[in-house]
Amino acid sequence: MLNLLQKMSLHFLLVFLLLGCAENFDDDEIRFGIAQKPQQLDPRFQSDAASKKLSYLIYTSFIYLDDEFLPRSNVVTFKKKNNLQYAFQLKKDLPSFSGGSTLNINDIIATISNLKDLSTSPYYQQLKNIKSIEKVSDNIFQIHLFKNEPNFLSQLNFFILPEKLLNENHNFSVNPVGSGIFKMIESSTNIKLVRRKDDQRINLIEIKDPTVRVLKLINGEIDLIQNDLPFEMIKVIQDNKNLNAISSFGSNVSYVGFNFKDKYLKNIQFRRALSLAINQREILEFFLPEKSRLSQQILPPEHWASVDITDDNYDPNEARKLISQMDIKKPIKLVLKTSTDPFRVKIATIIQKQLKDVGIDLEIKSLDWGTFFRDIQSGNFQLYTLTWVGITNPDIYFKIFSSTQLPPAGLNRGQYINKRMDQHLSEAIEKNVWNKVILKAYRDKGLIPLWYEGGFAAFRKNISDYKLSFDGSWNGLDGIKKN
Repeated sequence: MLNLLQKMSLHFLLVFLLLGCAENFDDDEIRFGIAQKPQQLDPRFQSDAASKKLSYLIYTSFIYLDDEFLPRSNVVTFKKKNNLQYAFQLKKDLPSFSGGSTLNINDIIATISNLKDLSTSPYYQQLKNIKSIEKVSDNIFQIHLFKNEPNFLSQLNFFILPEKLLNENHNFSVNPVGSGIFKMIESSTNIKLVRRKDDQRINLIEIKDPTVRVLKLINGEIDLIQNDLPFEMIKVIQDNKNLNAISSFGSNVSYVGFNFKDKYLKNIQFRRALSLAINQREILEFFLPEKSRLSQQILPPEHWASVDITDDNYDPNEARKLISQMDIKKPIKLVLKTSTDPFRVKIATIIQKQLKDVGIDLEIKSLDWGTFFRDIQSGNFQLYTLTWVGITNPDIYFKIFSSTQLPPAGLNRGQYINKRMDQHLSEAIEKNVWNKVILKAYRDKGLIPLWYEGGFAAFRKNISDYKLSFDGSWNGLDGIKKN
């Protein structure tokens, strides 16, 4: 099968290359072909992965987590004074906003104050525990909490906005103003950035079809691509002497989500049958980038809160047995929603075939990203596939499994409600020990984690110093060069 796909891909490549030459571009510009254009430029309201990746380039994050998933900051030092009080002191040589002013303590305080009162922001729930903010001096402030929250610092992963523009109700979605390593200069068609330290220009070009993305890279119309590629196209890239390719392990987890109000999916026995019917290893070995890994939980195995779950769940015979024991009407028909990304559709098609093998008819509905994500947010689905990007905090389990986090305010979109899980979550937040929560989610099949997708990037020979990030971000653009 793979050989056939490779031959077909090579055929299309040859046809494409015979059609003509590349378009005319600015030779000094680095053209980055991306699968999806960022949907929201205002960092307070972002919910898609592409927008988050862009924000790390044009804004400064207050707190981020390092490779060991511990809180760090480029703008402050911090100290936990007691369970309800944290102190922050500004570092020296802080960056300036693209509008000219230097980032200061008032900008940070104003951003926190704005976010914790902004009910339409994803950060609203993260910052609800803040009781007050106390400015001690021009470079020191304190945050007081309502209750103890062991992972509070990890919740401060917002992007800092200038106080003046916040007070003026500036439209950041039209004109983003940040203090990051890049400044945005255009967003009408493509996203165009300029690196502030050396004026290197980056052009983010949306190319949804992965095959077309690879073709344009080979033909010299773009300089760089990253992730969101089927296995056969990765092989084409690796065999091309005019391209360089790099790979890395990743932490972004792909999964199947459930609607727990559905007549089938509310039954734990049926969810277990679904999990047993999906051959994760087959997909991993034949269709995903190298360095991809099986997953049985949301957090990657390197994370301090992860649990050792080594089960390989694939057992179609047991899946058939569980289904046969259930008093449900046949044939069993389900609908899986996914985006129109060809790679994601292909994965859905493989899952469709695997479920057919145990007697489940799966209809695939591939929707444009906006429609698809709105459906997921509103609970309009039976099954869906998505990828959690940049998850670094075990509190994600609270956000998606707590009965207090139902939509529209929370992320428990499948409406999973379980009193025992709520008890485990309460204990985990208080003691910062997550074993019971993670194992409960695994045994209940709160969702089906599939794999941690490996990172992959390819670029022209005249591109150097590009590095992949563990979370699949675009931060490697900070050091990239065009020779």
